[in-house]
Amino acid sequence: MNVEDLASGVRRLRQDVTLQTVLTEIRSDAITIFENPNSDPEKILEAHESIRAVGLLERAFDSIEGNERIQADREQ
Repeated sequence: MNVEDLASGVRRLRQDVTLQTVLTEIRSDAITIFENPNSDPEKILEAHESIRAVGLLERAFDSIEGNERIQADREQ
């Protein structure tokens, strides 16, 4: 798959209401766990891993879009 196709897919995913809702709920659930002083350490670890996974996904999206911009600049 070429860079333009990947970036186009990323833009569609960023606009996908279902995906954005799921990512928001993951963050919200994790924050609830972090804010609860009685949260089980295992739940805290799971919440941390969830937040990291969402961040990795967002950084991958950013990287794909950045690669597209770099390629477009090189082609000019």
